[in-house]
Amino acid sequence: MEGIQTAFSLKRRAPTALYVHVPFCNGKCDYCAFYSEGCDWDDELQDMYLDSVLAEMTRHEKSCGTLDSVFVGGGTPTVLHDRAFQRLLQGIRERFDLSPQCEWTIECNPESLTEAKIDMMGEIGVTRASLGIQSFNQSCRMMLGRRGTLDGLEHKIRAVRDAGISHVNLDLIWNLPTQTLQMLEQDLNRALDFEPDHISAYALTVEEGTRLAERQVEADDDAFVEAWNLIEATLATRGLHRYEISNFATAQGRCRHNDSIWHGAAYLGLGPAATSFDGVDRWTQPANLWQWIDGQDSEIDRIPPLDRAAEILAFGLRTVEGWNLDEFRNLTGIDPIQLRGQQLQKLQNAGLVELDKTTCRPTTQGLLFNDSIIMELI
Repeated sequence: MEGIQTAFSLKRRAPTALYVHVPFCNGKCDYCAFYSEGCDWDDELQDMYLDSVLAEMTRHEKSCGTLDSVFVGGGTPTVLHDRAFQRLLQGIRERFDLSPQCEWTIECNPESLTEAKIDMMGEIGVTRASLGIQSFNQSCRMMLGRRGTLDGLEHKIRAVRDAGISHVNLDLIWNLPTQTLQMLEQDLNRALDFEPDHISAYALTVEEGTRLAERQVEADDDAFVEAWNLIEATLATRGLHRYEISNFATAQGRCRHNDSIWHGAAYLGLGPAATSFDGVDRWTQPANLWQWIDGQDSEIDRIPPLDRAAEILAFGLRTVEGWNLDEFRNLTGIDPIQLRGQQLQKLQNAGLVELDKTTCRPTTQGLLFNDSIIMELI
């Protein structure tokens, strides 16, 4: 490995993906570990955020390549007041070069997704709406601390499609201590009734610092494998197939933004707590609105090039397809077998990856126990 280290270096790349973090929501859900300001904001603070994030866009616009994807997340972008929401969308459109096929996703909370915002999204060219459902079951929603209702959801999804936003994702959470397999199946079938082309089904993890952790709630791991298989089988009946650990889609519905990042794309992150990656280094902005507005330095994750290449390799093995070995060589400039051949062979012997002359991909067990792959490779 010493010889490889001497000759090897990753190359910095212009970002082709953009993420914008909106740090406002209607109140933090009990499971949420993402940075947001909860209810402690007003229109004036939102305008301050917009002034800063638009200025940040202006500083970085020339460093980006043509963007293949834009993802606006949070927080909840749709809680922005109408003028701020429009400023944000126009700011992205005016400052960056978006490819004709650019995928543009907005995360939406059903209760704050108004017809006015839907119209703005359609007019500016948003192509994908990701709606946070988590569960249709009221007891599960209460356990998660999920606010609001799902009233009018069918009408809103229809309005999204009528506005020309052709791709719809629904987020679900499972592995809840109060959730039976029957309740999970009902959630899945209810989600399928809306005919989304993408469903994200995340197993509940109790993160430090969340209200669930404070309540000492624990995820239900006893039925984990049965629930995992139920999700895959149920969604497959309607043409949504697993393509990443927690993500299911039709052939045309995969989230291009996340797919590219899992496979090592360079991306620019704007807003507090947003992360960027230039192919060599990763950096994260302060997870505090005021510190970010004041220009506090980002936290830089700088590691040796071979370690970064191993991280890229491991991250791609979150996906069902894994890596085409030539794709990895072209991206990083190194052969994955030279990089982690011994570890990959060990994972193959354990039944967690399949490895041949052209591809390296996780097995079903490798997806289910993906932490073991990560630990071995990084």
